[in-house]
Amino acid sequence: MIGSAMPVNITNLPSGTQLPSASNSASGSGSNTTLTQNDFFRLMTTQLESQDPLNPMNSDQYAAELAEFSTANGVQQLQTTVSGIGQQFASAAGVQASSLVGHNVAVSGNLLAFGGSGSTPGAFNLSSAASNVTVTIKDANGNQVASINLGPLNAGLQNFSWNGAETGGGTAAAGAYTYQISALDTKGNAINATTYAVVPVAGVTLGGQNGPAISLAGGLGSVTLNQIYQIY
Repeated sequence: MIGSAMPVNITNLPSGTQLPSASNSASGSGSNTTLTQNDFFRLMTTQLESQDPLNPMNSDQYAAELAEFSTANGVQQLQTTVSGIGQQFASAAGVQASSLVGHNVAVSGNLLAFGGSGSTPGAFNLSSAASNVTVTIKDANGNQVASINLGPLNAGLQNFSWNGAETGGGTAAAGAYTYQISALDTKGNAINATTYAVVPVAGVTLGGQNGPAISLAGGLGSVTLNQIYQIY
């Protein structure tokens, strides 16, 4: 008769047989606890074989699980690619840093390392144009030893040099000196000036967490590439 239904016997699977347990999965793939593509498809096949025949997985659920795996796999591949690009950048930064040895660089500070002869450079950045700029040079005790009048200067990076000439005549002894910038506009108002120490690069150490370490002469220690304002 059409009105009568055929009896259906449903057998419940014992607990733990629907999907492999975490221990079984781990033992099947060694000590690696990360799901691989083969692990995923093995789990998917077991799930399809063990599903309730009266309530099977619909196509939307199947597509959703495939999409989740594809997304996770894509993220892993992206991480690998980004890691490789990062290593390439680090290698390029090391090559760039090595080429700085023997060059002068401008870093934050106001040191003038005078060698006893010749001249020593300095640099500063003016926030706006100045009608008159004066450089005051002091020794380690804070005593003024020289003054240089640079006259009017435009805004931006400016360079100067000191040949060791003292205000009272004679030449200063070799050593470390500091300098200050006094900049005024046409109305006599002070203009902000950021000073830089211009020193030679003595060496480069590769492999640092923040990139290559640039060793500076003059007792200034080391800096990273992003702490260098100007290369000469």
